Amino acid sequence: MFTYADRIKPDGHTITTYLENLIAKRYQIPTFQRDVVWEKENVKKLWDSIYKFYPLGSILIWKTSTQLESHRQIGGIKFADDFHSNEYQYILDGQQRTTALLTSIYGGKIEKKDNFDPTLYIDLTVELTDSTDDISYTKRFLFWDEIDDNNGQIKAN
Repeated sequence: MFTYADRIKPDGHTITTYLENLIAKRYQIPTFQRDVVWEKENVKKLWDSIYKFYPLGSILIWKTSTQLESHRQIGGIKFADDFHSNEYQYILDGQQRTTALLTSIYGGKIEKKDNFDPTLYIDLTVELTDSTDDISYTKRFLFWDEIDDNNGQIKAN
C-alpha cells in the first residue's frame, strides 16, 4: 500500500550533481521564498564546513506536476517563461546555501546585490591550526575585493 510517507525520501546527490542540475535549470525557486539574505561571512562559513567535511544540512525539493506562475532567479540564471515539463522541482528549503554554492563557483548575480561579485577564491596554503580552528577560513576563502592585487598586477580569472 502506498502512503504519503513513502513520497518523502532523501536522495544522496553530491554537491557536483546538485550544481549540474542547477546549471541545467532543473530546480526553480518559487517567488514566495524570501530574498537572498546571506552575507559574505555566511558563504565563507559554508565553504569552511565543506572544507572540513562537515554535514551541510538538507535541501528540500518539492517535486510536483504543478507549474507555479513565476520563479526567482538562482544566481542570475533566468528560466525561460515558456519552460514546461511534466515535473517541476522547487527549492523550498536551502535557497541561501544553493545560491551561495552556485554563485561562489560559477559567479553570477544575486538579486538586489548588484555591486557584489559572489565569486569565491580559495588560498589552499592557509592551513588549519587544529580541529577546532574557527578562524583560518577568513584567510582561506576570499572574495575579490578582499584580495591584495598588487596594484592591479594580479587579475581575477
